[in-house]
Amino acid sequence: MSERLQSPETDAPVRPVNAAEPQRQHILIVDDHALSRRLCAGYCDLFDHTSETVGGGAEAIDALRRERFHAVVMNVHMAEAGALEVLYAIRALPSPANDVPVIGLTAIGRDEEAQRWLGAGFAGVLAKPITAARLYTALCMVTEGQADVARSWAPAL
Repeated sequence: MSERLQSPETDAPVRPVNAAEPQRQHILIVDDHALSRRLCAGYCDLFDHTSETVGGGAEAIDALRRERFHAVVMNVHMAEAGALEVLYAIRALPSPANDVPVIGLTAIGRDEEAQRWLGAGFAGVLAKPITAARLYTALCMVTEGQADVARSWAPAL
């Protein structure tokens, strides 16, 4: 029986020598739509991140008091509480919870709305429908300290 020789150039993924392994993140997903929560949680599983999902702002504040998250992904148009109220409540929490980056989710996706949310203190804005690639990019940018406050993650036109 002969063994097949494998070439490292063709069989192994190429990574730069100084590239760090992706860090596993713990993400809080806040959305009053169950389908959106499941979709975001599924994407987090795909990225090998852990997640907790909650249906509103009060639950989000309770979760942030209980445990540490690397980022919050939050619908900005929830029926229960306004996104700005929830964001300000997060910022009023004791450290380190008050420093967690918050990515806003919006179904509208207009640039002027994204700029409004970014100006209010969101680390990023992601337009629905959410894709795995855009969510992964947004999470990487805000958790690795590379967030650009002028950046929004709107769908490509």
